[in-house]
Amino acid sequence: MPVSSCICSLKGRTPSFASPRRDNRALIGGATGGLVAYALLTLSVAIGIALSLGWKNARWTRFVTNETHRFITLLSLVFIGVHTVAVALDGFVGIGFAGALIPFVGDYRPIWVSAGIVATYLLIAVYLSERVRARIGYAWWRRFHGFAFVAFILTLLHGLATGSDTKSLFGMAFYGGSIALVGSLLAYR
Repeated sequence: MPVSSCICSLKGRTPSFASPRRDNRALIGGATGGLVAYALLTLSVAIGIALSLGWKNARWTRFVTNETHRFITLLSLVFIGVHTVAVALDGFVGIGFAGALIPFVGDYRPIWVSAGIVATYLLIAVYLSERVRARIGYAWWRRFHGFAFVAFILTLLHGLATGSDTKSLFGMAFYGGSIALVGSLLAYR
């Protein structure tokens, strides 16, 4: 049974995952895609902080750790795409593609959904900034990378406010663990 089966209420309604009258694939795909994307984003931010601290492993070269960081970030963006498409297709939330791609267009928790949309665009920009690093210089690229933390916080707020599993034991442990991991790395930094 997927984690997203913990969904208790959206828009004041209680979906039945066992209901033969409702196709829940988009709802489950949206919730699962969001959780996987957030887990990968947390891992990417944690690796990024570790790289900025200069932590090294004798078995992994700097090239390998940088490429792992880039790959996990890209994978997170892929799952954000899965989450976005699934939520847009899900008739239960009813935001459609415009509400899933343009901040403050949808009616469903517009502030918190918009936080996720803005976070997505920031993450895409930070990811693509690697392509212009040689032109803008390392110092500016690193400053720009600070938007990854803004995106992480916006994504956290988005998940806490709109996530279907937030109030479950799993959700509390999941979000609490990500906060503890990134927070402890930032405190060490």
